[in-house]
Amino acid sequence: MDLTRRAPQLGIAACLAVLIAVIAPYVVLPEDAATGLAVYYGAGLLGPRLTGVFAAVAIVVLGAGLGERSDPATVAGAALVITLFMTAVSAEWVLALSPEAVTGITTQDWLAYHRWLVVAFSALSAVATGLYARALGLL
Repeated sequence: MDLTRRAPQLGIAACLAVLIAVIAPYVVLPEDAATGLAVYYGAGLLGPRLTGVFAAVAIVVLGAGLGERSDPATVAGAALVITLFMTAVSAEWVLALSPEAVTGITTQDWLAYHRWLVVAFSALSAVATGLYARALGLL
């Protein structure tokens, strides 16, 4: 398996999953949950919105490396830093989020797992970019 191709592809897929996970509550939940979502997304220092921004940036960076439009070593290093920071931001958000903020939004059970999915997809993107850097001999 060629990790110099597969690792950035996995990283892009994981970052897309982060974006979808961050946007999903806005799309799926009813409008009367808007107040609860403001509290939910407002927890922590930076919140999941910044996680989504970093995921979008990482997609562009990894795409440049995958398409060989930029130096692979630079891309791998930048993507690794971005995804590690994205993972740290999402983990900090989860730790700062109170259980009442999650259960008070809606009765839909999937929202209880949403925050963990954001962290898991963020961590998967960091692992993928770490594999990419390792395949290039940088780690």
